[in-house]
Amino acid sequence: MNKYTPECPFCGKNITAPEKTKTDLGEIISGRCVCGAVYVCDPTGHNMGEAYMDALAFAKGDWKLDEMNSGEDYLTQDMDYDLRTHSRLYSKSAGQSGGKLIFVKIRKGGEKDEPSENSRKAAPDASAATREHITKKKLKSLLEEKLYGEIANEALADKGVIRKLISSSYDKDDVLSWRAIEALGVVSGALTGKGKTEIVRDTVRRLLWSMGEESGGIGWSAAEMIGEIIRNNPDEFADIAPILWSFREEDMFRPGILWAVGRIAEIKPDLVLFIIKDMPKMFADKNPAVRGYAAWVAGILGDEYLVESFKGLSDDDSEIDFYYCGELLKKRVMDIVDEIRDKRVNKHGR
Repeated sequence: MNKYTPECPFCGKNITAPEKTKTDLGEIISGRCVCGAVYVCDPTGHNMGEAYMDALAFAKGDWKLDEMNSGEDYLTQDMDYDLRTHSRLYSKSAGQSGGKLIFVKIRKGGEKDEPSENSRKAAPDASAATREHITKKKLKSLLEEKLYGEIANEALADKGVIRKLISSSYDKDDVLSWRAIEALGVVSGALTGKGKTEIVRDTVRRLLWSMGEESGGIGWSAAEMIGEIIRNNPDEFADIAPILWSFREEDMFRPGILWAVGRIAEIKPDLVLFIIKDMPKMFADKNPAVRGYAAWVAGILGDEYLVESFKGLSDDDSEIDFYYCGELLKKRVMDIVDEIRDKRVNKHGR
């Protein structure tokens, strides 16, 4: 027997079958446990990111998820689930769906809800209460000194550090915001290395949601942060790179997406080779930051087709902000092109 009556992972009580519900969020397949947790069904298991966001918004009652940065925390769990039979699956067999139930429980400041005993083994980190180990002043000091390793150590004990880094990343005229973005990548690598990958994946889901239409486009630095997460966890989050690239048509995100892709390409270019066919359009973009970052990415990838395509930028004297090696620099697009050309000459003699 491989199917059982599903239980709430937070209180251990049996739950009722989720039903189609019309809400301000649209129609979802959802339910609510007596303990206050909510759950949303993804019948196919192929749209977990969307189901996760639906569950989080359903639990909160609106889409203002950024407001959870103060005074609220949340726990998440998911389980393999067959909607047709309302059964939790512990192993799949022929004829059974590969669906998922996504659970979310909002926790106000001071509450200490923990997952039930049945779920602790599957997700040991979900029971950890958010602890304010690091002040904003201390975090700022660590960012000023570029002590990302110390920030990662703090995050291993306090996942609230992630929220603080995200809230510190919005002002991209400030070098500390860029260092917060970079630090988030280091933190994600440390968490994954300690088996806390689901915390990182939850963060990616929230960042992707913040870039969507439903959020009102609040994810000003989300693309860069997702890029840093992929850069520091290329094997675990390779599937996110195409999703991130899919947002390139949005003017506000395009520069950040290209910067993020370049950061990924520095570590694992194979993950982003699929972008090559779309790059020529970037060299002609009205935004100089897009043109500059696109040239930089092309130089990293070293594709001959791309290198030929951006030659027209050799006289582009537009100046852009360029974050590199912990510092926020001013660079002209033509200077980025010249740097790429010089590196190619040194490497290939042409």
